[in-house]
Amino acid sequence: MDERIKARYIDPMVDWSFKRLFGSEVNKDILIEFLKVIFPEHEIEDITYIPAEQLGIMEDDRKAVFDVICRTKEGKDFLVEMQYAPQEHFFERALYYTSFPIMKQGKKAQRDEETGIRNEWNYELDGVYFLGVLNFRYEDDDLIEHRYLLREATTGKIMTDKLKFVFIEVEKFSKGVDELTTDFDKWLYILKNLSKLLERPAALRDRIFSRLFDVAEYASLDNIDKQNYVKAMTTARDTHNQIEYAKKITREEERKAIAINLIQLGTPCEIVAKATDLSLEEVTKLKESL
Repeated sequence: MDERIKARYIDPMVDWSFKRLFGSEVNKDILIEFLKVIFPEHEIEDITYIPAEQLGIMEDDRKAVFDVICRTKEGKDFLVEMQYAPQEHFFERALYYTSFPIMKQGKKAQRDEETGIRNEWNYELDGVYFLGVLNFRYEDDDLIEHRYLLREATTGKIMTDKLKFVFIEVEKFSKGVDELTTDFDKWLYILKNLSKLLERPAALRDRIFSRLFDVAEYASLDNIDKQNYVKAMTTARDTHNQIEYAKKITREEERKAIAINLIQLGTPCEIVAKATDLSLEEVTKLKESL
């Protein structure tokens, strides 16, 4: 095992791993079971993967590259995006991405061979459903799962059920293995903790989870896949460290700004230090600089 990889199982919240577990034909049964838990209102028996890169309608339109996009036999499109690090305007990105399959569901006019009458498309859609799996807190609340539909603002009446957005904030999930009571709990636990496990918990011995554990075992990867995973993991860790460093810098700047305000109000340095968690020496230097 690569000395940089100490875990038995790959981390599903790393881009390469997520696509391997949920975005490959050989593992599509894993994605189907996952989607059935997230979208229980839809009967999903089989899927066909659609190429990840989608082009716009016009030649100069910007393209979209999806993590996973698939279609059911009934023509419903499901988009699954894993976002490891915070991204501004992620909801708007989700909206933009759904526009691609929506446009592709448009049907050309057909001419009846017997009557010669041209039948125009009546704009009926099969449905486009977006799932965002987020490895960070996006909304400032305690909800792990957010579901969005198009509704009338006053009555709440649904405009259409052919467009849905589901966002799951994995970072907020905190249940232990002994607290998993639903299939949703089990999937969230795996997404957050798989790379930390050494054995399969008894609560995760269902057939589909056994399949997932087998596919996710690092030792089962060939050498090329191991190299790709290590590279992806290194990139993810570097991104995480950069974000945490940026947060630290921001917090320090905020504390200093608060300290300056308190000093200007005549607050004793000892109290300023306690209020801002800065050292007395730092507060004194700030006061002298003013």
